[in-house]
Amino acid sequence: MCWFIVTYSIAIRTLGRAGEKFRIELESIAAQTVQPEKVIVYIAEGYPRPEITVGKEEYVWVKKGMVAQRAIRYDEISSDCVLLLDDDVRLAPDSVEKLLMALEENDLDCVGADVFKNQEMPIAVKLKAAVSNWVFPHYDKRWAFKMHRTGAFSYNKNPESRCYMSQSCGGPTMLWRKTALLGTHLEDEMWMDNLSFSYGDDALISYKLFMNGGRLGVLYGSGVDNLDAGSFSSAFKKSPDRIHVIAKANLMIWWRSIYRNGTDTFGSRFLAALCFGSKVIWQSVGMVVLSAMRLSPGIALSFFRGIRDGVKSSRSEPFAALPPYVR
Repeated sequence: MCWFIVTYSIAIRTLGRAGEKFRIELESIAAQTVQPEKVIVYIAEGYPRPEITVGKEEYVWVKKGMVAQRAIRYDEISSDCVLLLDDDVRLAPDSVEKLLMALEENDLDCVGADVFKNQEMPIAVKLKAAVSNWVFPHYDKRWAFKMHRTGAFSYNKNPESRCYMSQSCGGPTMLWRKTALLGTHLEDEMWMDNLSFSYGDDALISYKLFMNGGRLGVLYGSGVDNLDAGSFSSAFKKSPDRIHVIAKANLMIWWRSIYRNGTDTFGSRFLAALCFGSKVIWQSVGMVVLSAMRLSPGIALSFFRGIRDGVKSSRSEPFAALPPYVR
């Protein structure tokens, strides 16, 4: 077992509905070779505490929301680092040890675990992501994930089991230095919780750290598995309004983080609009074809409404009044 100068505590966001998968997570925390100082479960107000008890976890009720349940001051935690977890991940016994080592050895402000494993997806899934969202693999050995002016990301095609620098990362498992976590001002991004689902919140938050000069990494081979209880997203996946919400969220995220991020110029906005607009045109054609194939014009209409509503919301006074994405 390795000993570290930095200390850490764990913060889990939940609605308390993950059931057995939450138990598996708590048991995996109890088995860590480097134990946390505290395990705080931030549960949404109005939801009952799960009956599951494994170790020294404490419960704190906070405002409900994918962003709201992380955009807090963490006053209960005095550790140097905070390991943010969703309620449906399983850690290998040495996962936190590996994350701490990656954080210290690479002088990072945050390191995420590669839980979604894009590079290992079946070819059919990769093709769907490329055609529908312009999510492609890249061959740049310096980076895990890269963000682009289209608002889409690219992923390392063939990473080794080590830590890579990154421009964004997934949110189920993220080890932050507490000072960097508070300094990223997650509270400024709580506008996402006004959507019916905070689609893309993890990318928005992690990219914000990168854009503000923070050092972000992604650790491959961490031993973290995403059990995907879907306690937040199960209802969203079944929602007939899903296409509308995704289109609207994608546009607003692009607008805030790329188009009008606080360091934008006329030239940068022109290039960003050209790139994002090209993607929207491509997606529009795809949505029309899909609607025709399924004899369901509502598919394309939902997409177009999402783009329209995203533009409208992005130009609204409350959205424009948000503190700059890049400070």
